[in-house]
Amino acid sequence: MLSIQDLMSAVKDAVEKAMGASLLDMAIQIGATFILVLIVKFFFWDKITAFLAKRKEMMENELTSAKQANEEALALQEKTTQEYHDLKAMSKDYLEKARLRGEEERDVIVGKAKDEAKNLLTQAEKEIAIEKKKAEADIRKEVVDLAALMATKIIEKEIDGKSYQDLAVDKLESSEKI
Repeated sequence: MLSIQDLMSAVKDAVEKAMGASLLDMAIQIGATFILVLIVKFFFWDKITAFLAKRKEMMENELTSAKQANEEALALQEKTTQEYHDLKAMSKDYLEKARLRGEEERDVIVGKAKDEAKNLLTQAEKEIAIEKKKAEADIRKEVVDLAALMATKIIEKEIDGKSYQDLAVDKLESSEKI
């Protein structure tokens, strides 16, 4: 039977071949690592965990503030979009009201112009009628004056019917020239 020494030496040879290091080197390495972990645990672990906790809290705060800023930005964007649509609708209403007021003013101006034109036409017709009456009155006066003049001439000269006709035609022609 193999002894324990033979077994140990076989394990040692297998580990050295597989790992490329002796068992003693491995034991030293494991011990050094364990000592290093103990040193870190006693002297630096609280500082490292405090730093990591602080870093975690800071990242969570940044994430929370980023989410909050994103929500505020979305709310502001929605508010701005709503205000834009409201302003667009108001400007459309203002333009429509201005167009309607313009049409109403145009209708009023056109109506006033038509009324003024009618008044001018009526006034012109009245003036023409007055002038016509004046002209007729002047013609009647001329005819009366002419008849009186002719009567005077007839009485002064007792003329015959032929002379009377010649005189009447002559006077009418001279009055038409005037």
